[in-house]
Amino acid sequence: MEKVKKAKKENRHGADFGLRILSIIIAVIIWFALSITQYPTINKTITNVPVVFSLDGTQAKEKGLSALNYKDINVDVEIKGMNYEIGSYTAADLVASVNLDDVTKEGTYDLDIEVKSAHSADKVTVVSVNPDTVSVEFDRLTTKTIPLTAEAPLISAEEGYILKETTTSPSEVTVEGPKNDLDNISKAVAQISKSKKISEDTTINTQDIVFYDDDDNVVDSSKIEIKDTKSVDVNFVIYKKKTAKLKVDITNCTDSFDVSSLPLKLSEEEISVVSPNLDDADTETLTVGSINLSEVNLAKVFSFKIPLNAGEINMNGDEDVRVSFDATGYTSKEFTITSDHILTTGKPSGKTTEVETKKLTNVKVYGPEDVISKLQDSDLYAQVNLSDIIDSGSYAREAMIYSPTYNNVWGFGKNEIQIVVSDQ
Repeated sequence: MEKVKKAKKENRHGADFGLRILSIIIAVIIWFALSITQYPTINKTITNVPVVFSLDGTQAKEKGLSALNYKDINVDVEIKGMNYEIGSYTAADLVASVNLDDVTKEGTYDLDIEVKSAHSADKVTVVSVNPDTVSVEFDRLTTKTIPLTAEAPLISAEEGYILKETTTSPSEVTVEGPKNDLDNISKAVAQISKSKKISEDTTINTQDIVFYDDDDNVVDSSKIEIKDTKSVDVNFVIYKKKTAKLKVDITNCTDSFDVSSLPLKLSEEEISVVSPNLDDADTETLTVGSINLSEVNLAKVFSFKIPLNAGEINMNGDEDVRVSFDATGYTSKEFTITSDHILTTGKPSGKTTEVETKKLTNVKVYGPEDVISKLQDSDLYAQVNLSDIIDSGSYAREAMIYSPTYNNVWGFGKNEIQIVVSDQ
């Protein structure tokens, strides 16, 4: 009996549950019917709908126009439609685009923003769009290649060095923009604002590129695009400062001759030099050339080109140095040198030599006045070097005139000696 009562109770509970489900279904149907019959349409605002901007297929594109200042935007759209159609709409269900039909030439346009449903079967009415227009400037774009230089007013060389040059890599830039804007540009400058002292070649990268017109006014670059590169390497080349003391060699004189006694004057005793070799010493001695002592008559001026190593620069400017002599306190006199005072050196091996010249007359000798006044013929010698002779024959050789007694006198002129060289 209890089992029967329990079964009847369970059957009653199951029937109640089924009635509840049925009631819910009926309620949904009634609500859906009411939404259609009593509330057939609704208004809905959808925010942040992305706006599509494309020149493809437009007259603007055909005429070579480009939008200069357009930036992607979103709009808020109020739509109206059947609740069952638009009730679940999001931004993805709408298509917003810019109407470009009126764009046919250069200029600034206020263009309408048009919105429609992404679902062609839905009956959707656009009530409002906010904003409903966008201002866009159109122009024809062109390209131009402009020389590139650098400005780095706060970059300097350490003491003892010099900033030789500043270059950029690349050396030019290609830009794209409206033709009128590009026509105004005469130069491009890579700018570095940082401060630094350097003592070696240095490269600094910058993205700060400024454009100038012919009057050095800054050109507005908001509509200009740099092609290919967005940054520039600015290269700073450093040279070493040094002092070069100039000297001239005196040749065709004996080892005992006092070269320092010669009253020679150089137009430049020393010069300032900058060198790409950063390891060079601060000071060096530079020989500009050589002077044959027998060519010095105290009136002649010698000129030499200052020899520098590759890449070095003479900061004094002059390429040549002149060598002259101060004749004050100096004089000359003519003497005779006899054969017993004519000497030979460097005799060729396996040969005999004979001096045919018996004496040298009218030998002009220069020196200090007090020395020349007491100089005698017997104080002078003529020396001939034969080391370049190989074959037998007769030779004329210039003699070196000197005095073993006085180390500050010298002979002027060729003073040739005739020599006969024979086989032994």
